[in-house]
Amino acid sequence: MTTDAANSRRPLFLVLIAPILAKLHLILGWRLADARFLESGIAARVLRRSLSTLDPNIAYTSQALGHRAALDWLSGHIPWWNPYSGIGMPLAGDMQSAALFPLTVLLALPNGQLYMHISLQVLAGLFTWMLLRRLGLAPTASAVAALLFEFNGTYAWLGNAVVNPICFLPLTLLGVEAVRTRVQAGGRGGWAWIALGLALSLYAGFPEVAYFNGLLVGVWTLARLAGLSGRQGADYLARAALGAVGGVLVAGPILVAFLGYLPHANLGDHSDGGFRHVHLSAARLITLVLPYALGRLSDPGTAESFGFWGGVGGYTGVGLLALGMIGAIGSHLRPLRLALVGWVAIVTGAMYGLPVVNTLVTAIPGVGWAMFFRYFAPSVAFALAVLAGLACQDLTEAAKPTRRQWLGFLTALAFIALASGLAAPLLALKPYRAPWLWGSLAVAAMVLGGMAAILRRPTPGTPNRARWLGGLAVAEAVLLLLIPTVFYPSAGVLREDGVGFLRRHLGLQRYYTLGPIQPNYGAYYGIGGINHNNLPLPAAWVDHVVQRLDDNTYPIAFDGRDRRVATGPSAVDNLRRDPDAYRDMGVRYVVSVPGKGPFDWAPPGMVDQTQRPLALADGDMAILTLPADAHRVPFDARRGHVAAVGLHVSSLKNGAADGRLTLRLCAGATCADGGHELSDVVGGSYILVPLTEAVPLAGDAPLTLAVSRAGGRKRFGLSMWTAGTDTGRTFTLNGAPIPDVEPHVALALVGAEPADEGDGPVFRDDVMQIDALSNPRPYFSADGCHLAPVSRERLAADCAAPATLTRLELFMPGWGATVNGREQVVEADGPLFQRVELPAGRSEVVFHYTPPHMGWGYGAFAAGLALTVLGMGQGRRRNLNDPR
Repeated sequence: MTTDAANSRRPLFLVLIAPILAKLHLILGWRLADARFLESGIAARVLRRSLSTLDPNIAYTSQALGHRAALDWLSGHIPWWNPYSGIGMPLAGDMQSAALFPLTVLLALPNGQLYMHISLQVLAGLFTWMLLRRLGLAPTASAVAALLFEFNGTYAWLGNAVVNPICFLPLTLLGVEAVRTRVQAGGRGGWAWIALGLALSLYAGFPEVAYFNGLLVGVWTLARLAGLSGRQGADYLARAALGAVGGVLVAGPILVAFLGYLPHANLGDHSDGGFRHVHLSAARLITLVLPYALGRLSDPGTAESFGFWGGVGGYTGVGLLALGMIGAIGSHLRPLRLALVGWVAIVTGAMYGLPVVNTLVTAIPGVGWAMFFRYFAPSVAFALAVLAGLACQDLTEAAKPTRRQWLGFLTALAFIALASGLAAPLLALKPYRAPWLWGSLAVAAMVLGGMAAILRRPTPGTPNRARWLGGLAVAEAVLLLLIPTVFYPSAGVLREDGVGFLRRHLGLQRYYTLGPIQPNYGAYYGIGGINHNNLPLPAAWVDHVVQRLDDNTYPIAFDGRDRRVATGPSAVDNLRRDPDAYRDMGVRYVVSVPGKGPFDWAPPGMVDQTQRPLALADGDMAILTLPADAHRVPFDARRGHVAAVGLHVSSLKNGAADGRLTLRLCAGATCADGGHELSDVVGGSYILVPLTEAVPLAGDAPLTLAVSRAGGRKRFGLSMWTAGTDTGRTFTLNGAPIPDVEPHVALALVGAEPADEGDGPVFRDDVMQIDALSNPRPYFSADGCHLAPVSRERLAADCAAPATLTRLELFMPGWGATVNGREQVVEADGPLFQRVELPAGRSEVVFHYTPPHMGWGYGAFAAGLALTVLGMGQGRRRNLNDPR
């Protein structure tokens, strides 16, 4: 017994420790896993060679909004509402924040997202181990399945809320098996694990994955009817249904918040079956088994690859596929094996557009409303992992591999050959014939060749055969998961001084970003920004953004940067067109890239089309001359002096440049100098070079900018853009003209006198520039009242007569307020904001938000807990060390 227990503990310990060891380089900081270095827009000197994750929502939603939810919990508040994105919107109800998910609290820690992801992997392995041990598999076979699942392709390629529910699939199925065991033994209950698994899947924040995993749970449950008598089968299904009902009830609060939000939400493409006719390209099927055969994540940067990488959700690898197909052949648990093989075949066919199969799968209610081709991936990996565990069990019990097991292995080889054949049109193109292809083929050959050699081994050491086969598959899985992690930045610095400025000066007003402090990071830092990047979103707010603020933005990604129509107006154009529309939203500050402020002047006629960089060697000098031009009047004519020059620069090899960039700006006879150390430039970035004194921008004087490099040996360049029209500008390098190109230059303007915080640029560093918008609409207002705000939710009002208090927070059902302790109705003020009536005299006003009908949610939660406790029941205690 002691030996059996030790044999069981060792594989389980490996399952628990493997994710920690695999990501030790991230834990130790050798690579920077903090998503702020990737997407926040406030990081400088970040060196990235490729993508480390496919979905930027690892930052915008999972990290930024999850961090806000964690802080709310730690401050004693349920995170129902997010006042820091848009003009306020539901937080828990958006689901992607995973605001009510227990592990989200980890996001309050430095690097907490990394610890959360490792925890999810560990749980995935633990629950898979427990499930397969309950199915009667030996420790080695259970460990192989657990390791393969905790290193699955979805964990490797995605890091947003998609990964949160994955680990609860085996937990839910553990409940199904517990029910079946109790029914066979004549015991009671057994459905508690089902309820817990389903509830946690829903709280985890990605209902699409929870739903698709639930479909597999249904298939598994039906497959396990085999071997039960009619009465036992009915009892088994009834108890499984009780577990499902219990799980939904326990998830009552999050479901009430989410479902109550949907009628008021913009769902983007997730409506009217928007994804029913979308699937992954069959030519890319090869990436299912050779994930990097066509390059690293996002390679080779074509429109075709962009579409694929934006839709794929994971991979299997050749080892997992081969071992899974071997496991599909066995006779033990035959109905379950057939169900899992059928799931893999049907779901994979739907994901890659197999005509009839795709139509049938998308006809299932809800499937065509979601990106099924991305979110089915973890269930495919799980099904194969279970089959792989069964294969190891079969190989342990048999003296030698059977012909049927060889047939399973050859089936996997045939699938790999088919995928390679479908990829032939892509492989014929030069961008895809890269070292990544040859490396992928080499690894696949080693894994498959090693498996074939082990299967052919004549010695009767059957346990060792299973261990070696499982070890090869696991080694490949770990390697494939580790590859993207090496592309996390190796260096970078977070520049949070601008965030600190906003924290000190913003108050209850909001800011608008044109790049730095990307959407939802206002929520991360507790500063109100009107930008958003999320789904679902309040429909009224999205409509207002498109109609009044920026008619060329993506409705679900109002980031001040990306354009729906490349040739349409920029975010700066729309801001300049109607700054009062932003003031009406309470915007006090505009955040932009240094030297590209919305009210700064830049040379006209420039088109943002990247061309070649102009290399500057030591001693080279490039001179841009702009003729006297009456059209050089800045948007804000009161600020006609240049305080700094912004340039887009790049190091032409990996790593930082070296030497020093110096410049001189002259307006007529008035000149000023500036300089910037090129060691601060990593990759390509926009730098702002302050001048020794402000240079007047006079329309009747020519403007000359001379840029030179002093010292350094590494290649370095100024990035070039095409000139829109010939306006008399000249550009020379060491005195020789350079036709048809000009540097991307922006001039940061100031007034003749230093600007105060009410007008003009108020902050500038190397990642952001902050300009003030004068006279924004106040967050609270009431005619004839003196208002003393304490926070966004609380204020004191002293009114000479009854008045209406207006609050610049999005109105949605669920908002309420107390005035002097008495409940008062909060009404809509126009299509967006809130108002409440105030009496004459002094009032203490407190606003509060709870999703409508949450009383039913809390009641369902209590009922679900009771049902879950009832499902624990008293059953025959089972020893996991006694597989059967």
